[in-house]
Amino acid sequence: MALRVFLLLSLFSFLIQFGSVMGQTQERLQNFQPIKTTETKSSDQVTFTYDVSNANRRNPVNYTLNPSIGENWILTIQNNLSYAQRDDAKTIVRLHEASPSEKFVEIAMFGGTSDKFWTAVNTEESGYIKVYERDTGGWSKDDSIVVGHGNNQGLSVNNGQRIVTDRLSLDGFNPSYITIYGKDSSNSPLNTYAGTISFDLIFGDPSESPVFYLPFAMLVGVGGLVVVLVVFKKRTNPP
Repeated sequence: MALRVFLLLSLFSFLIQFGSVMGQTQERLQNFQPIKTTETKSSDQVTFTYDVSNANRRNPVNYTLNPSIGENWILTIQNNLSYAQRDDAKTIVRLHEASPSEKFVEIAMFGGTSDKFWTAVNTEESGYIKVYERDTGGWSKDDSIVVGHGNNQGLSVNNGQRIVTDRLSLDGFNPSYITIYGKDSSNSPLNTYAGTISFDLIFGDPSESPVFYLPFAMLVGVGGLVVVLVVFKKRTNPP
């Protein structure tokens, strides 16, 4: 009798713990859902909470984009996440073409004291290649990260401070969905604990949208700023 009571109590305790774990898991899965989405004929906007950076690499958060994007587009990423105080705390964002294509563009944003940043691409012909990487000061939450592609311009990436990838040819790139994660495995520590990350995608016909001229505009903007600073410095520091 005592053994039966013990077994029943053990089973009851297990069910309570199991239900608690399942509830926490369900709550976390719900947090992976966007907290804000806006879609128009030529734009797609979505915002996620910090939990997306704590998703596992093998089970990332997926967001399906408007199917009529095409190859002329610009994606603005505003990362307002609060990272754990570790230099390996990170958020990985991948912009994928539709299956069966293996092509994707990757943006990595690290926290801690490094603010490490990289951009990478994956193609069937060349595989996975990092095209830019900076170990410190690679990005800032005060500045938006801008990724753009034009069918005659290729891929360009601005880390909020300058262009770090310019007119990279991918033989076309038509994004279909975004994946987001941060953990390398299920046992990895949490990467973020507060904040949001937002994606603002605009797209359209080159003749009707400024997206087509993005890489050139980015270059002109940065170049113009440099010219203004040089002129200002000369005026304030006469020979």
